[in-house]
Amino acid sequence: MGIESEVDRRLYIRLPVKIEDEFVVRDLHPDIVQVKLPRQKSRRWCIVLFDSKEKCQAACACLKKKKINKKKIIVKPFKKGGGEDSVKSSKPLVKLLKK
Repeated sequence: MGIESEVDRRLYIRLPVKIEDEFVVRDLHPDIVQVKLPRQKSRRWCIVLFDSKEKCQAACACLKKKKINKKKIIVKPFKKGGGEDSVKSSKPLVKLLKK
Protein backbone atom coordinates (compact mmCIF):
# COMPACT_ATOMS: atom_id res chain seq x y z
CA MET A 1 0.00 0.00 0.00
CA GLY A 2 1.27 3.43 -0.89
CA ILE A 3 1.27 6.69 0.96
CA GLU A 4 -2.01 7.79 -0.60
CA SER A 5 -3.81 4.69 0.61
CA GLU A 6 -2.50 5.18 4.16
CA VAL A 7 -3.69 8.78 4.20
CA ASP A 8 -7.17 7.60 3.17
CA ARG A 9 -7.17 5.19 6.13
CA ARG A 10 -6.53 7.82 8.84
CA LEU A 11 -8.92 9.77 11.06
CA TYR A 12 -8.36 12.76 13.33
CA ILE A 13 -10.14 12.23 16.66
CA ARG A 14 -10.60 14.82 19.43
CA LEU A 15 -12.04 13.68 22.74
CA PRO A 16 -13.74 15.81 25.40
CA VAL A 17 -11.30 14.38 27.99
CA LYS A 18 -7.52 14.06 28.28
CA ILE A 19 -6.13 10.91 26.63
CA GLU A 20 -4.09 9.03 29.24
CA ASP A 21 -2.90 6.26 26.90
CA GLU A 22 -3.65 4.74 23.51
CA PHE A 23 -5.87 2.02 24.99
CA VAL A 24 -8.54 4.65 25.75
CA VAL A 25 -8.70 5.36 22.01
CA ARG A 26 -8.43 1.71 20.92
CA ASP A 27 -11.48 0.89 23.06
CA LEU A 28 -13.58 3.30 20.97
CA HIS A 29 -13.63 1.03 17.90
CA PRO A 30 -12.44 -2.56 17.26
CA ASP A 31 -11.03 -1.84 13.77
CA ILE A 32 -8.39 0.67 14.93
CA VAL A 33 -4.97 -0.67 13.92
CA GLN A 34 -2.68 2.10 15.17
CA VAL A 35 -2.98 5.17 17.40
CA LYS A 36 -0.62 8.14 17.03
CA LEU A 37 -0.65 10.41 20.07
CA PRO A 38 1.02 13.83 20.30
CA ARG A 39 3.79 14.25 22.88
CA GLN A 40 1.94 16.81 25.02
CA LYS A 41 0.67 15.60 28.40
CA SER A 42 -2.59 17.55 28.02
CA ARG A 43 -3.44 15.84 24.72
CA ARG A 44 -7.09 15.44 23.79
CA TRP A 45 -6.59 14.48 20.14
CA CYS A 46 -4.91 11.75 18.13
CA ILE A 47 -4.64 10.20 14.69
CA VAL A 48 -5.89 6.64 14.19
CA LEU A 49 -5.16 4.23 11.35
CA PHE A 50 -7.41 1.50 9.94
CA ASP A 51 -6.81 -1.56 7.70
CA SER A 52 -8.83 -0.21 4.79
CA LYS A 53 -10.52 2.92 3.51
CA GLU A 54 -13.91 1.24 3.87
CA LYS A 55 -13.31 0.38 7.55
CA CYS A 56 -12.11 3.94 8.11
CA GLN A 57 -15.28 5.42 6.61
CA ALA A 58 -17.51 3.04 8.58
CA ALA A 59 -15.66 3.82 11.81
CA CYS A 60 -15.95 7.56 11.13
CA ALA A 61 -19.74 7.29 10.94
CA CYS A 62 -19.84 5.13 14.07
CA LEU A 63 -17.49 7.31 16.14
CA LYS A 64 -19.42 10.50 15.30
CA LYS A 65 -22.39 9.01 17.17
CA LYS A 66 -20.42 8.14 20.33
CA LYS A 67 -20.22 10.33 23.42
CA ILE A 68 -17.88 10.51 26.40
CA ASN A 69 -19.26 12.15 29.54
CA LYS A 70 -22.31 13.17 27.49
CA LYS A 71 -20.11 15.09 25.04
CA LYS A 72 -19.56 14.27 21.37
CA ILE A 73 -16.31 12.98 19.95
CA ILE A 74 -14.97 15.11 17.08
CA VAL A 75 -14.02 12.91 14.11
CA LYS A 76 -12.66 14.18 10.78
CA PRO A 77 -10.86 12.64 7.81
CA PHE A 78 -7.10 13.22 7.96
CA LYS A 79 -5.26 14.38 4.87
CA LYS A 80 -1.59 14.46 3.93
CA GLY A 81 0.35 17.45 5.20
CA GLY A 82 0.98 19.09 8.52
CA GLY A 83 -0.37 21.84 10.69
CA GLU A 84 -3.74 23.37 9.96
CA ASP A 85 -3.94 21.65 6.56
CA SER A 86 -3.87 18.16 8.07
CA VAL A 87 -7.59 18.05 8.85
CA LYS A 88 -10.28 18.49 6.21
CA SER A 89 -12.74 21.15 7.29
CA SER A 90 -16.33 21.20 6.13
CA LYS A 91 -16.34 25.03 6.32
CA PRO A 92 -14.70 27.19 3.65
CA LEU A 93 -11.52 28.99 4.73
CA VAL A 94 -13.13 32.41 4.18
CA LYS A 95 -15.82 31.69 6.77
CA LEU A 96 -13.23 30.44 9.25
CA LEU A 97 -11.18 33.62 8.92
CA LYS A 98 -14.20 35.91 9.49
CA LYS A 99 -14.85 34.48 12.97
